[in-house]
Amino acid sequence: MKVKDIPVISMEKTVNRNYVDEQISDEFFMSIQGKVPGSAFNYPFRLDGLIMIICRRGSCELVIDLIRHSVKPNDFFFILPGSIIQLGDKSEDLLLYVMGASTDFLSDKSMKTNIQLFLHVKDNPKINLDEEESEMLFSFIEFIRSKLIRTDHIYRREIVQSLFMGFCYEVSAIFRRTLVTTSQQLNRNEILFKELMQLIVTHYKTERSVGFYAGKLCLTDKYLTRIIREVSGKTISEWIKTALIFDAKSQLKYTRKTIQEISNDLNFPNPSFFGKFFKQHTGMTPKAYRMS
Repeated sequence: MKVKDIPVISMEKTVNRNYVDEQISDEFFMSIQGKVPGSAFNYPFRLDGLIMIICRRGSCELVIDLIRHSVKPNDFFFILPGSIIQLGDKSEDLLLYVMGASTDFLSDKSMKTNIQLFLHVKDNPKINLDEEESEMLFSFIEFIRSKLIRTDHIYRREIVQSLFMGFCYEVSAIFRRTLVTTSQQLNRNEILFKELMQLIVTHYKTERSVGFYAGKLCLTDKYLTRIIREVSGKTISEWIKTALIFDAKSQLKYTRKTIQEISNDLNFPNPSFFGKFFKQHTGMTPKAYRMS
């Protein structure tokens, strides 16, 4: 299985579905009403751009590359292009500030100087801001928005792009302060769990045996199974099934593939077997889920 098989929601499609408050073509968007998460994030998908999210109030659950994160006020998420995303349960008063940018909108200089940060963020997309940091970033976003709404300004794109890069540097400075702390806090078993998740996200369609993943990590099946259960409370098989259901839901909602085509794509022996598997884990048939 390749991560690319999860349907991609393009920046263009996002800004054209009225999920956003303001945008620049298909390169940059902003929502401070929670419209993007409230509608577009309900089912698993990948966005072909960078997403930054700050929770202003309320709470929700956000799944990023199979890992479930609780979201509360002042939580900040830096989500890299290509990450698999889904919004879970959310409170009625949820308010998220969301910005998204295409890779073309990001400057090459910024990408090069933040390689270490991006590698860290891939495994650790969430930080909890202190009050000073959160108010500074909320104010920064409002300032960007004040420039974004000037649609008749000849240099609107250039101004917003420069401000957004400044915002990225502010975020980078905050994340860098957590680099050493996070590395020290993670024990060997937690690192092993993250490595397994990366392998599952890459191979879950074609490789469903514990032995495959244990071999990749140079461990015995028994040892890896015990460690993963201790760290996550779930077995390796359960994580693989989670990935399969994640993919199946995404394809049912975001593609026009037939159920048989999805079954074949996920390497099930036949559509009937796939249907039973899907209903066992979701309580719905694939057809019913697609129509829901």
